[in-house]
Amino acid sequence: MAIRLTKIVCILAGLMLLPMALANTSDGEGKVFPNTEQMKKALSAMGFDQPWNMTEGGEKQALNNGELWVRDGHYFAVMAVHDDNEQTMQVSLINNLSICAQLGIAATGDSSKSVFSAFTHLTGKALNKPETTAFNERTPFHYHVLITEMIAESTLMQCGVKNQ
Repeated sequence: MAIRLTKIVCILAGLMLLPMALANTSDGEGKVFPNTEQMKKALSAMGFDQPWNMTEGGEKQALNNGELWVRDGHYFAVMAVHDDNEQTMQVSLINNLSICAQLGIAATGDSSKSVFSAFTHLTGKALNKPETTAFNERTPFHYHVLITEMIAESTLMQCGVKNQ
């Protein structure tokens, strides 16, 4: 009886974990990294609908707290981190992480859970070592987060995704 119950529990656990395992695959099979126009359409569908301004080497869109950039093969945001106190900084980082996750979802098509988790982990690493970019080792999509404290006397967060 105990062996049968153990087998049933293992099968049920496997069935519950399978969708998460499939959603978190990092091999990128069947996924195509979007070109700039596809990325802009995906971001627009997510609510990033301000005008895009041409720059040398790409395009950018103004955000409430920074800028969103698209370049063929590299999509990123540069945002302010409001660090007046601990609570303000936490809210600011969570808001920024939301934008990072949306970039990742738009570029890779990965699940929101896996993308948010990846950027959260990288942000923790970047906060422990400011001025050093934290990268994931995913293939073919490459996430990154950088926290800078010395630019314009304010704290900035850059996050993005690019094609490996």
